[in-house]
Amino acid sequence: MIRSDHVWYDLRELLGSPKVLFGLIAVAGFFVLYFSFQFVYLFALIFVVMIATRGLIGRRCPRCDGPLKETEAEPDKENVFILRITWRCPRDGYEEKEETKGDAGLFGVK
Repeated sequence: MIRSDHVWYDLRELLGSPKVLFGLIAVAGFFVLYFSFQFVYLFALIFVVMIATRGLIGRRCPRCDGPLKETEAEPDKENVFILRITWRCPRDGYEEKEETKGDAGLFGVK
């Protein structure tokens, strides 16, 4: 359910929900297998729009629905291929930490 004061945060979470994605895949499979293969194009377009919308909304704060800003990013001391990113809300100070696989160059120099 989308709350009135957290529209963007809830919409982003809904578009990335596994239940919604698997449900849409099931509906797409039904239409493609039972009606026409041309429905693939329609559902591919729907998936692209969902991914693009989620990307345009960006990261949002679950408390105030404000955009999260990247404050720092540092490589892990143990594994040079892991990058730790800190996201912070400028309005209320909410903070998220994310670990991603980074690119440490050709040989992963320490």
